[in-house]
Amino acid sequence: MQLDMLIGQKSLVCQLKKIINEDRVGHAYSFSGPAGAGKRTVALAFAKELLCSECGKVAGCLSCKTFQEGTNPDFYEVVTEKQSIGVDCIRTLQEDVANRPTYGNRKVYFIDRAELMTIQAQNCLLKTLEEPPEYAVILLSTTSFEAMLPTIRSRTVNFRINPYSDAEMRKILNPLYAIPDNEMEFILKFSRGIPGNAIHMIEEGTVRDIRQLVFQLLEKPDNIHIAEEIRKHLRENKGEVSTALDILMSLYRDCLMVSTGMENRLINSDKKDMIKKIAKAYSKRKLLDKTDALEKLRRNFEYNINTQLGIDILLMEIQEV
Repeated sequence: MQLDMLIGQKSLVCQLKKIINEDRVGHAYSFSGPAGAGKRTVALAFAKELLCSECGKVAGCLSCKTFQEGTNPDFYEVVTEKQSIGVDCIRTLQEDVANRPTYGNRKVYFIDRAELMTIQAQNCLLKTLEEPPEYAVILLSTTSFEAMLPTIRSRTVNFRINPYSDAEMRKILNPLYAIPDNEMEFILKFSRGIPGNAIHMIEEGTVRDIRQLVFQLLEKPDNIHIAEEIRKHLRENKGEVSTALDILMSLYRDCLMVSTGMENRLINSDKKDMIKKIAKAYSKRKLLDKTDALEKLRRNFEYNINTQLGIDILLMEIQEV
């Protein structure tokens, strides 16, 4: 089974296989979780299993072969180049729903990033969810199931994608990248069990670059050149401000781990000596206060604080550690 090839999510995979094996397939399922968690991967594996007709009898049925090639007429994915999924996309889907399956007894419809559906699009989809044909199965993936209309949620079974363990992350990443052990340890901890985060860190390299600059400034807080380099980088890459905040918060989190005798759980294990020094200089209360201040700064960025002012505050926080 395609589901058996997935790494991790064992409980969810068992549930999905049971639904298929016991022929208790409903009309709407959602896969929710953080961006990069693998929602699309799980949804597509489930879709392939739902459409499979004869793989238990022959070596690769026509439905599975065409699904793999992206030409299965019984699989429909909503695709748009716009920033939102509008009502026209859903109406086109509904036109296809009117046609019966070509190969088997099901048709599967997939809406990726379903939280981008407009209110009008969701209300339009609701008509299909209220009176679906017996062969139609609608799959959604979303970073926020709670953001969907209550009427959509009430007609959809939601499955949560959980973070992956370090061992599972290694199984995903090791065949793709050759990463030194010490760097891999940081990637595993900092990505928080989200494969997409880890892949972004490895391929873009920006997290490693920012982390290196942040720790250089922590070691030499009076070094104007390093501070200016960070300021320049964040000005030109405003989306990375959140990454710099995450790195500094990971430091405070590590200091709290050291303070509570849990050195084996450090995210920045290669900076243990520095972390011990900082942890010794601050009380737990002070470290928590600093974490709260960074969370407040993050919220201010979300509410469009003056970017330059926010970057300056962040740099001051780094230099004051």
